[in-house]
Amino acid sequence: LDIGCGPGTFIGQLPADAPAVGIDLSARQIEYARARYGSESRAFYNCTMDRLPAHLDGFDAITAVELIEHLSPEEVKVALESAVERLVPGGKLVLTTPNFGGVWPLVEALLNRAATVTYEMQHTNKFTRSSLAVLLTMLGLREVRVATYLGVAPFIASFGWNTADQVSKWEQRFLEPRSGLLLIGTGTKAYR
Repeated sequence: LDIGCGPGTFIGQLPADAPAVGIDLSARQIEYARARYGSESRAFYNCTMDRLPAHLDGFDAITAVELIEHLSPEEVKVALESAVERLVPGGKLVLTTPNFGGVWPLVEALLNRAATVTYEMQHTNKFTRSSLAVLLTMLGLREVRVATYLGVAPFIASFGWNTADQVSKWEQRFLEPRSGLLLIGTGTKAYR
């Protein structure tokens, strides 16, 4: 299950026969996802996590990629508690969000000054490694892990893919374990 799936691109990268469900609030995004990636094994719903049809249950993995920073604390709580309820025991929840404990606030400030679209009103939750770990633990998940990833390599890509690839390799080795721009948090639903 991919929460906040947008146009379904993430699900579209899975093997064609892998069963997957995507949900999003945008009816236009869901319409596109259904047309582009929908199949017998892939379904897309225009709803919130707590409104997902009850028969859709028992997920091995649930993802929320770059979503929770856009939700209010109450919306995060409702969405993620609903998600954990639908995981099978041993199933994984995977979240990504900007790393506000690193250099992301500086990057965001620069983007807000240079771009016509800003993040000021979009990022209502500002997670750090420790606050994301606390959230995952409070959901009752086990084997909680939070790491950083992604540095400046995507911004370097405008100078050429080879340069960006070299920067990415350097970042993965020296930078990302401590101060990547984004966070990835995972947790496993306990067996009862």
